[in-house]
Amino acid sequence: MVKDSAGADDGSATFMASVARREEKGSDVNVASHLLIDVLEQRVDAAIVISNDSDLEFPIAQSRRRVPLGLVNPTPSYRAGKLGGATSDGVGGHWWHQLTAEEIRAAQLPHVVGSTRRPAGW
Repeated sequence: MVKDSAGADDGSATFMASVARREEKGSDVNVASHLLIDVLEQRVDAAIVISNDSDLEFPIAQSRRRVPLGLVNPTPSYRAGKLGGATSDGVGGHWWHQLTAEEIRAAQLPHVVGSTRRPAGW
């Protein structure tokens, strides 16, 4: 029981709790690992990364030294500053693009595919 300043039980006290659950999926580590393996083993001539995760700064910078790299920002926010650079960095030929809502809508499947319907609100 919560006590007031006099030490008496305070039955009118309001209890509040805040829970933050952060789950690391490891997807940025997987993207970084596969990007670097593919680039370092010369499996690719160029790469496109769809992310705005600044944790990818190092693997993207290292990849740009070796192959042209396109970076697509799928979020409505500005590109993470650490993912910037110049088109001429490393081997050059790099580019950046921010997906628009119109581009995302245009890439969606039709409302009905076979017997499956797109959920309402999508």
